[in-house]
Amino acid sequence: MSEMMTSSPLTRFSRRLTGQVKAGALRILNRRDKGALSIRSFMGALLIWLGLIFSGTLSDYLDAGQRLLENRTKPGLDELPSLIPVVFQGFGVFLALVSFIVSLWIREKTEPEQRKGFVVIALSIAALASLAVWLPADIIETQAAISGKALAGETPSIPAYFGKLFLISLLILSVPVAALLYFRLGLMDRYVVHNFLSPFLFCLVSFMAIWLVADFTDNGGSFSGLTFGQVVTFYIVQVPFVVLFVMPIAVLLSGLFSMSKMSKSNELISMIGSGRSISRILVPLIVVGVYTSFIGIAFKYEWAPASVGYKEAILETAKREAWGKRQGKRIRDDIWAKRGWMHVNEHDKRSWFVGRVPFALNDEMGDVVVMQLDNRDQPKTIYIAKRAKWLWNANPPAWVLSGVRVYTYGNDHIPRIESTEELRITSWSETPWKVLSSSQNPEYLGIPGLTMYLNANREFDDFSLAAFRTNWWYVFAEPMSCLFLLLVAAPLGIVYSRRGAMGGVTGAIVIFALMYVMRGTFLALGHSDRLSPFVAAWLTNILVGITGLVLLWLKARNREVPKLKTLLRTLIRRPQPGVAS
Repeated sequence: MSEMMTSSPLTRFSRRLTGQVKAGALRILNRRDKGALSIRSFMGALLIWLGLIFSGTLSDYLDAGQRLLENRTKPGLDELPSLIPVVFQGFGVFLALVSFIVSLWIREKTEPEQRKGFVVIALSIAALASLAVWLPADIIETQAAISGKALAGETPSIPAYFGKLFLISLLILSVPVAALLYFRLGLMDRYVVHNFLSPFLFCLVSFMAIWLVADFTDNGGSFSGLTFGQVVTFYIVQVPFVVLFVMPIAVLLSGLFSMSKMSKSNELISMIGSGRSISRILVPLIVVGVYTSFIGIAFKYEWAPASVGYKEAILETAKREAWGKRQGKRIRDDIWAKRGWMHVNEHDKRSWFVGRVPFALNDEMGDVVVMQLDNRDQPKTIYIAKRAKWLWNANPPAWVLSGVRVYTYGNDHIPRIESTEELRITSWSETPWKVLSSSQNPEYLGIPGLTMYLNANREFDDFSLAAFRTNWWYVFAEPMSCLFLLLVAAPLGIVYSRRGAMGGVTGAIVIFALMYVMRGTFLALGHSDRLSPFVAAWLTNILVGITGLVLLWLKARNREVPKLKTLLRTLIRRPQPGVAS
């Protein structure tokens, strides 16, 4: 009976199918196919992500059109958004689909040169797809800033804004260029880069996962008032900050590990024996350090600081909504950056108190009190509103107060109280930027925001502007720490003697800890105007860079790094004057 079962056509077909599935799985997990699988996974994820962005933009456009049709008797109430982002994002999704199809041609049996060509072509099309989805939409959304008039009434820095467009565009286009340069490297240079990239990617992903678990453990209790989509958005927005935060330590450890591994297996000795110097061997790693620093600058330019501010604001919102649920109250879904802010317009004798400052200055303010004084500095009119919104595109621009009570004082100083659901005021000269700009935290501003603030408040004293000036330079200095830490890690990882690599690891950890201590100290001195902003931002990198160059000089001359004990003895045992040595 068992022989009949095993010899049946269905059983033989099942075994054959199972064998083919196993063989296919083994081919996928084969070392030579890991690269193809990674490229296909990346292209598939990119296609899904760009598709979701396109569907969201198309949905918003259709909703705006529907609202316009419903309110056609009220011209100007709603305006149909531009169709350009929808068209370009649809084209970008099509390009992403093409790049995914091209990635399917990257197979195990493909010739090496053809395989490299398919990878570069797929990455190039994916880069163009990303640009098509992001760049036109960003330009359309901020066209007011380009023309010199922003949504919150500020005067934006056009060069700083175009600098953001240039950096992000260059970052996107640099991916296929980096792949092409990697394929054109010589065998030794490619081997050095490969030894570095493997632990670097592992450290980067591992540290980001550790941060995610730690952050969710700390803030998980606050997420009870948020939906699952809001929690996912909360962490996606913070990706630039997290990458920038963990990248320096990932570069340090990867440089140590790769050089120690090559030293232990005598591969460095073989390279030196072939006629290459230590400096020439480390050139590919220095280029990688420059590229990682460039990625950090692109993130730090605006995305990373804004994500930090968004995190604090969304946590405050989550706590507020959780409290509302416990109290059985419905809390409006807004993101507040700060509670309680005072602004005084001495020229027009008008004072503002904003109970809840919005995260985006062009959004509605909450719990607003505006006091208008007369020529004798006595209260003339007081406006108490639940909401205040500035309409920048109205002619003339106007403030709209919602849920407002108006206290009008006569000569007898007895107020007359009037209540209305909505009040439109065009006589006020304030804009959200004038009222709330001084409430901005420099830690949450990138180069466009910092430049705009410094240009708008040049009359402030040096102490008031010191933190903003220091953070302006720090935007460029912090990402460059990746390059300087790699200058330290690579020489410390090279070991000529049998002493082992623990001395280099210990030295690198000590330097990394000192770097954070020095950075915090110098930044505090810069924020308090006790140190030049440029020096406060860059002095740590300069000291670490000098240390790395000294270590590299020692290794290039086949010298070991002196031990800390030896250095201390040299400093302590100085010849006493008048005593024979």
